[in-house]
Amino acid sequence: MKLQTLALAALTAISTIAAPMAQAKGTYAEHGQLGNAVRATGITLKFNPAECDEKDAMGWYWAARQEMVICQENRRRGFGLQHEVTWTEEDLDTLRHEAQHLIQDCMDGSLDGSLSSVYKEPLDLGVEVLGKDGIFRIMQAYSQTSQHIQVMEIEAFSVARMNVPMEQVADIQRYCL
Repeated sequence: MKLQTLALAALTAISTIAAPMAQAKGTYAEHGQLGNAVRATGITLKFNPAECDEKDAMGWYWAARQEMVICQENRRRGFGLQHEVTWTEEDLDTLRHEAQHLIQDCMDGSLDGSLSSVYKEPLDLGVEVLGKDGIFRIMQAYSQTSQHIQVMEIEAFSVARMNVPMEQVADIQRYCL
């Protein structure tokens, strides 16, 4: 009887640890809700336009054009196709990253391209999520930009890595709508 009690206690402990970990990773459906929340702000969400090949980018948020672009990994390069293909983890990460820039843009009450941090201490968040080496790589990659933009990128990369799209949906509803 003690063995059964011990096994039940172990299973309970594992499920209380594993369940939150499983919930911490966004599902495809949750990413779909994030895409819908982006669209609800009036931003056009585009997939794989020709500019993806021209810019050799994974995606971008462009407030002046009211658009967010996701350049999917499995797109047919050189064709400028604008339809979605099968989503990869990298594509979902790009959606979360660019959605965070949208949320940053909403922080001052307008969608004018002026980004403000959502987190009180974005660098602390970056250290916690990305580590000092991750922050250093971002600062190197964005060395030609202002320190402010580097901090915005650190926050966006951190939030994307956290992979909690429903929190971003809530932030869009709170700050953008």
